[in-house]
Amino acid sequence: MVPVSSLISVLSYAVAVLGYLPVAPHVDLAVRLAFPMALAVGIYLDKKGTYPFTGIPSTAVTVTFFIVYFMQLSMATPAAPVVNFLVVLLSVRLVNEKSPRNLLQIFALALFALASSSLFSLSAIFLVYLFLQLGLIAVSLVLLTFHSMDARLRLTRQSLRRVVGVALAMPVASLPLLLIFFAILPRTQYPLLNFLNVPGERATGFSDRVEPGKASSIGDVKTVAFRAECEQLGRNDLYWRGIVFDTISGATWVRSGKHLVEVSATPRGKAIRQVVYPEPSRNSYLLALDVPLRIDGVRASQDADFTFTRRPSGSGRIRYEARSVLTGAIPVPRGIDQSHYLRIPGRVSARIAALAGEFTAGNPTDEERLNRVETWFRQQAFRYATSGLAVTADPVDAFLFVSRTGHCEFFASSFATLLRLSGIPSRLVGGYYGGDYNEVGGYYAVTEDRAHVWVEAFVKGKGWVRVDPSSFASNFDRTTASSRGLAAKVAGLVDSFTWYWNQAVITYDLQKQVDFVRRANRQFKGLSLALDPHLLPRVFALAAVLALFAWWFTARSGRTPEERILRNFLVRVEKVYGIPRNHRSRGLHELSHMVDDPAVAVFVDIWSGAIYRDRRLSREECRQLKQIINTIGDGRRTELDKQG
Repeated sequence: MVPVSSLISVLSYAVAVLGYLPVAPHVDLAVRLAFPMALAVGIYLDKKGTYPFTGIPSTAVTVTFFIVYFMQLSMATPAAPVVNFLVVLLSVRLVNEKSPRNLLQIFALALFALASSSLFSLSAIFLVYLFLQLGLIAVSLVLLTFHSMDARLRLTRQSLRRVVGVALAMPVASLPLLLIFFAILPRTQYPLLNFLNVPGERATGFSDRVEPGKASSIGDVKTVAFRAECEQLGRNDLYWRGIVFDTISGATWVRSGKHLVEVSATPRGKAIRQVVYPEPSRNSYLLALDVPLRIDGVRASQDADFTFTRRPSGSGRIRYEARSVLTGAIPVPRGIDQSHYLRIPGRVSARIAALAGEFTAGNPTDEERLNRVETWFRQQAFRYATSGLAVTADPVDAFLFVSRTGHCEFFASSFATLLRLSGIPSRLVGGYYGGDYNEVGGYYAVTEDRAHVWVEAFVKGKGWVRVDPSSFASNFDRTTASSRGLAAKVAGLVDSFTWYWNQAVITYDLQKQVDFVRRANRQFKGLSLALDPHLLPRVFALAAVLALFAWWFTARSGRTPEERILRNFLVRVEKVYGIPRNHRSRGLHELSHMVDDPAVAVFVDIWSGAIYRDRRLSREECRQLKQIINTIGDGRRTELDKQG
């Protein structure tokens, strides 16, 4: 026997957790820690049976946090304070008594918390949380109805299964409506109420400028930037080209926008086709494996440095196909504007100038100077890091001679500056490096924390040669390695679910709905109802079989095993003794006396011993009753045979 009150409490905690988990990454640290503490305290108080925080303490906490988060409301951040306050309210309710009123408030707050997670992100996992939460709430409401009639009520496991089945039938019954609404209603490409969330500056990710020395630390953002369907490649082939920075102003590298007159030849290498699905953003640069030659599927402009820019054509999710050549060099037979790629900042420290002088000693060739810079970088044991960074107006000098620690922007800008001072034209390339290959979906998932900057140096006879100075760091392999293990596999499985969700649901937009209706209309218009007369008998026979199957299925569905056994018993009695089975005024014991059949008497005894005592038949009893039904009338046939 299971106490209904205890079961409702457990379900309320489960509903609250399902509402908290999706918003946990987006609330303040104090609130994030307060919820699990409230969960533990609430469970302890439920076992103890006392609730010291009811009344004035809970009201004081609620009012205090309301004032705090109300003061934080602004047009720039309207969502975060509201979500934080929702989680606080949910935590306060968990430590109070689980009265029917408080339970209903927990269910409502948990639903609101889950819904508010769509303000920040909208993915397939939201649907999983929603279905689980709705199912638990449905069961809880049914149990709460029983609890309101008798607070001490206990249910057997059999009764509990029936209650759960009836409760879950309610959300299941709504599935046909969900399918209809899926086909006819438009859907958003972005998180719900996205207009409320003014995008703040991202901690890390793709950017249209390189600014080392601006922040002491860079926070990793694990959200997906884009996914790309292609074959699985080696790690050193996963450079995703996006933008080229050719101008340096102070310590900042930007794209000048100058129309380049250089004409690049087609690079040679392994040809790779990718289908890229970027996440919605304000970025207009199209990512593809280095070096991209062509992009189809969107309106795009191509520059001479193989930078592709999306032309304005609406918003939302896009999909495009890219064709790239895996190579580390871009040949430019006619040369480049060297003066443009040799410009240096107005101020260069004496240490940097002296170091560059060492690389040009002896009048070496371009390739020799490049090798000298590379060799020097490899020997310095620089460390790759995203915290403890130098914040200064001269980040190159600080990185090379003081901190000797930095991320890709420090490595690339310092390396390119030394190249230019050594007389080698150079530029920076921004994009992403690496990615996690999802074997379930057959695609690479590239997250924002993989945003990367590397260098292209112009060497006579070779063209633009790719050099990644960050790879010279002593710990570069450890900091950029792909995730492995069970957790990574589970994350990949969840991401594949999101991937298919985006394909089947999110990108199923209004245009696709219109196309679907048009195709269906054309198909119905072209449908011919002419039928070969020779096929008519087969059609009627098939229809008869289907009708018979539908009748049989309808007759059997909705009946319990006990009901089917009783029906078969009455049918057998009617067939043998001619007593109509639909005669409601006659009981089974009366029927047994009328027919005077030992098999009928045994059947009635077993049946009444179970059903009339409010218990279900066991499997052995069901088997036994089915055998008895087959023996009804055997004694009568024996008497007839003797008389004959």
